[in-house]
Amino acid sequence: MELVGDERAQSIQIGAVLLFAVLLIAFSSYQAFIIPNQNRQVEFNHNQQVQRDMVEVRNTLLDTYSGGDDGYTEVTLGTTFPPRLLALNPPSATGSLSTTDPRPITIEDRNGTDITTDVCPGDNVETQSLEYTPSYSTYRGAGTLRYESSFLLHAFGSESVQLTDQTLIQGDRLQILPLTGDISVGGTQTVAVEPRAGVVDTSTRAVGNVTLPTQTSESRWRQLLDGQVDPSNVTVTNGAAGSNVTITLNEQVTVECGPVGLGQSPTAVSGDGGGDGGADAINPAAPGNIRLVSEVRNNKNMTLTFNNSAGVNNITDSRINFYKKQGGGATPSSASIRRVGEPASGTLDIGGPYESLSPKIRLDGKGTETAVRLTFDTNINQNDWFILSVQLETGETGLYFVAGS
Repeated sequence: MELVGDERAQSIQIGAVLLFAVLLIAFSSYQAFIIPNQNRQVEFNHNQQVQRDMVEVRNTLLDTYSGGDDGYTEVTLGTTFPPRLLALNPPSATGSLSTTDPRPITIEDRNGTDITTDVCPGDNVETQSLEYTPSYSTYRGAGTLRYESSFLLHAFGSESVQLTDQTLIQGDRLQILPLTGDISVGGTQTVAVEPRAGVVDTSTRAVGNVTLPTQTSESRWRQLLDGQVDPSNVTVTNGAAGSNVTITLNEQVTVECGPVGLGQSPTAVSGDGGGDGGADAINPAAPGNIRLVSEVRNNKNMTLTFNNSAGVNNITDSRINFYKKQGGGATPSSASIRRVGEPASGTLDIGGPYESLSPKIRLDGKGTETAVRLTFDTNINQNDWFILSVQLETGETGLYFVAGS
């Protein structure tokens, strides 16, 4: 009699192999499709976050410029993927934040004469862009986030998406904010961006052309300046050092110009580049005939002596647009200003706008020295320093760097 073989074990083995194959295919699909899609969403969400970070960087730069106080904000360069028990993750998504090479700004009057150093503090007026570039594994086409000349763009090659407005030209105001300093950092960490305020010079001038370095297309510039400048007066040209945008105004405007430094005070903040020159240091943005020759500090009072080698002039408006506190104690919030021996001409808020003075502060000429007293609302230290800006009856603007001992 023949014995019939039992094939049940073989069927179980085949079933196990098939089940393993199904699981392997499912896992492979999960690794090949599901995980990349989930990681793409993680990277997309991070890109949305870093857009918000860069908008905050842009706003902090402008606040530092206008308010005269140092700023602080953060950018999260990268992100990590959620941990997985069996599946594999690619390396963490990283990003880099860096400044471009600085290039010059040029401002001309209607005759084509370069007046850049007349309306901007310092002798070498340059600016640069600040860029964030991600390095993602699965989210392609994330582009570069770029800040330049007061606005933020999301750039994708030659195309871009505007994320903020511009403040460069608003009506009859031209606001130049040279960006100085250097940032170059990459990775996944959160990094600090600490803008530091510099001098803001203000004057009214007949401006012809303004030329700025740019990486933005001509069509985007025209959209940014829509309603402020005739599109035909906006031109982007390519040069050996890079592209420049030239904006033709040919009108009388109020020019506000002052640098903001990244992580360090702008070099134009003082006559010798260090912010600690003292009364005898050169004040490069001051009229040459009106010099600050001495300062005397006493508790809340600061007496400044000016020598006017020209004719009689009057200070009509003034502001304290930057104040650096050294050591302990409270930072003053305001100061009254007067010619010594006369009633107060006005009260200046620290970092506030120009205040009209009444009575005007008379500066006698022909080498006469005039004492001007500032009385702060709290005691000032010997090492505190600040910037006093004045507008004169002759139309000149003076900036005086009053440094500590």
